[in-house]
Amino acid sequence: MSIYYDDIANNYELLVEYLIKSSDSFSVITNLKKPYSKIPPNCEHDSVLELLKPYLVDQIVNVKEWPGTETKQNHKVLNMYRCCKQVRMIFTELPNFFLPFQHGLPEDICFYRDSHSWFTTISHERLVFISGASKEDLAFFSKSGIRYRI
Repeated sequence: MSIYYDDIANNYELLVEYLIKSSDSFSVITNLKKPYSKIPPNCEHDSVLELLKPYLVDQIVNVKEWPGTETKQNHKVLNMYRCCKQVRMIFTELPNFFLPFQHGLPEDICFYRDSHSWFTTISHERLVFISGASKEDLAFFSKSGIRYRI
Protein backbone atom coordinates (compact mmCIF):
# COMPACT_ATOMS: atom_id res chain seq x y z
CA MET A 1 0.00 0.00 0.00
CA SER A 2 1.32 3.48 -0.74
CA ILE A 3 0.46 6.96 0.49
CA TYR A 4 0.66 10.27 -1.34
CA TYR A 5 3.89 11.91 -0.18
CA ASP A 6 2.46 15.43 -0.23
CA ASP A 7 -0.24 14.27 2.19
CA ILE A 8 2.30 13.14 4.78
CA ALA A 9 4.38 16.29 4.35
CA ASN A 10 1.29 18.51 4.72
CA ASN A 11 0.04 16.65 7.83
CA TYR A 12 3.42 16.30 9.55
CA GLU A 13 2.59 17.23 13.16
CA LEU A 14 -0.52 15.07 13.40
CA LEU A 15 1.01 12.15 11.52
CA VAL A 16 4.34 12.02 13.34
CA GLU A 17 2.54 12.06 16.70
CA TYR A 18 0.40 9.12 15.57
CA LEU A 19 3.38 7.22 14.15
CA ILE A 20 5.45 7.59 17.31
CA LYS A 21 2.50 6.57 19.51
CA SER A 22 1.72 3.50 17.41
CA SER A 23 5.28 2.27 16.72
CA ASP A 24 8.00 0.63 18.81
CA SER A 25 10.93 2.31 17.08
CA PHE A 26 12.01 4.35 14.08
CA SER A 27 15.14 4.77 11.98
CA VAL A 28 16.73 7.51 9.92
CA ILE A 29 19.65 7.55 7.50
CA THR A 30 22.51 10.01 7.62
CA ASN A 31 25.93 10.28 5.98
CA LEU A 32 29.41 10.05 7.43
CA LYS A 33 31.43 13.21 6.95
CA LYS A 34 35.12 13.95 7.02
CA PRO A 35 37.12 13.20 8.99
CA TYR A 36 35.63 9.72 8.62
CA SER A 37 35.43 7.73 11.82
CA LYS A 38 33.37 4.76 12.86
CA ILE A 39 33.44 5.02 16.65
CA PRO A 40 31.77 7.36 17.26
CA PRO A 41 30.80 8.17 13.70
CA ASN A 42 31.12 11.77 12.56
CA CYS A 43 27.80 12.36 10.78
CA GLU A 44 26.29 15.06 8.62
CA HIS A 45 23.24 15.54 10.86
CA ASP A 46 24.88 15.23 14.28
CA SER A 47 23.25 18.42 15.61
CA VAL A 48 19.78 16.89 15.17
CA LEU A 49 20.80 13.36 16.12
CA GLU A 50 22.30 14.63 19.38
CA LEU A 51 18.78 15.54 20.56
CA LEU A 52 17.68 11.93 20.04
CA LYS A 53 20.84 10.31 21.42
CA PRO A 54 19.30 9.22 24.77
CA TYR A 55 16.81 7.10 22.79
CA LEU A 56 19.34 5.48 20.43
CA VAL A 57 18.88 1.70 20.24
CA ASP A 58 21.30 0.80 17.46
CA GLN A 59 23.62 2.43 14.96
CA ILE A 60 24.96 0.72 11.84
CA VAL A 61 27.87 2.44 10.09
CA ASN A 62 28.44 1.78 6.36
CA VAL A 63 24.96 0.31 6.01
CA LYS A 64 24.19 -0.82 2.44
CA GLU A 65 20.49 -1.67 2.82
CA TRP A 66 17.53 -0.38 4.83
CA PRO A 67 13.75 -0.58 4.33
CA GLY A 68 12.93 0.45 0.77
CA THR A 69 16.52 1.15 -0.32
CA GLU A 70 19.82 -0.45 -1.31
CA THR A 71 23.01 1.47 -2.05
CA LYS A 72 26.61 0.92 -3.11
CA GLN A 73 27.78 3.96 -1.14
CA ASN A 74 30.13 3.39 1.79
CA HIS A 75 29.24 6.36 3.97
CA LYS A 76 25.65 5.79 5.12
CA VAL A 77 24.69 5.39 8.78
CA LEU A 78 21.39 3.93 10.01
CA ASN A 79 20.30 5.22 13.43
CA MET A 80 17.52 3.30 15.22
CA TYR A 81 15.61 4.94 18.09
CA ARG A 82 12.89 3.81 20.45
CA CYS A 83 9.54 5.57 20.31
CA CYS A 84 8.36 7.21 23.52
CA LYS A 85 6.68 10.34 24.86
CA GLN A 86 10.01 12.18 25.12
CA VAL A 87 10.75 11.52 21.44
CA ARG A 88 7.29 12.87 20.53
CA MET A 89 8.14 16.05 22.44
CA ILE A 90 11.45 16.41 20.57
CA PHE A 91 9.68 15.99 17.23
CA THR A 92 7.33 18.88 18.05
CA GLU A 93 10.41 21.13 18.16
CA LEU A 94 11.99 19.84 14.94
CA PRO A 95 11.20 20.75 11.33
CA ASN A 96 9.27 18.39 9.08
CA PHE A 97 11.14 15.06 8.83
CA PHE A 98 9.21 14.25 5.66
CA LEU A 99 10.97 17.20 3.98
CA PRO A 100 14.56 16.36 4.98
CA PHE A 101 16.38 18.14 2.15
CA GLN A 102 14.58 21.44 2.74
CA HIS A 103 15.38 21.32 6.47
CA GLY A 104 18.83 19.67 6.57
CA LEU A 105 17.54 16.53 8.30
CA PRO A 106 18.37 12.82 8.05
CA GLU A 107 16.56 10.92 5.30
CA ASP A 108 14.27 7.92 4.91
CA ILE A 109 12.48 7.92 8.25
CA CYS A 110 10.94 4.51 8.85
CA PHE A 111 8.68 3.32 11.69
CA TYR A 112 8.67 -0.24 13.05
CA ARG A 113 6.29 -2.52 14.92
CA ASP A 114 7.50 -5.80 16.39
CA SER A 115 10.87 -5.27 14.65
CA HIS A 116 9.23 -5.02 11.20
CA SER A 117 9.06 -1.87 9.12
CA TRP A 118 5.47 -0.80 8.62
CA PHE A 119 5.71 2.89 7.57
CA THR A 120 8.63 3.41 5.19
CA THR A 121 9.67 6.59 3.39
CA ILE A 122 12.16 7.00 0.56
CA SER A 123 12.94 10.70 0.67
CA HIS A 124 14.72 11.19 -2.69
CA GLU A 125 11.88 9.57 -4.58
CA ARG A 126 9.12 11.03 -2.37
CA LEU A 127 7.63 7.58 -1.78
CA VAL A 128 5.80 6.14 1.22
CA PHE A 129 4.94 2.48 1.72
CA ILE A 130 2.89 0.86 4.42
CA SER A 131 2.83 -2.82 5.23
CA GLY A 132 0.50 -4.47 7.69
CA ALA A 133 -1.65 -1.41 8.31
CA SER A 134 -4.32 -2.00 10.94
CA LYS A 135 -7.94 -0.87 10.69
CA GLU A 136 -7.03 1.86 13.18
CA ASP A 137 -4.20 3.05 10.91
CA LEU A 138 -6.48 3.24 7.88
CA ALA A 139 -9.16 5.05 9.88
CA PHE A 140 -6.56 7.56 11.11
CA PHE A 141 -5.26 8.19 7.58
CA SER A 142 -8.76 8.67 6.21
CA LYS A 143 -9.81 10.97 9.07
CA SER A 144 -6.62 13.01 8.66
CA GLY A 145 -7.00 13.50 4.91
CA ILE A 146 -4.03 11.25 4.11
CA ARG A 147 -4.82 9.45 0.88
CA TYR A 148 -3.57 5.93 0.23
CA ARG A 149 -3.56 3.41 -2.64
CA ILE A 150 -3.88 -0.30 -2.10
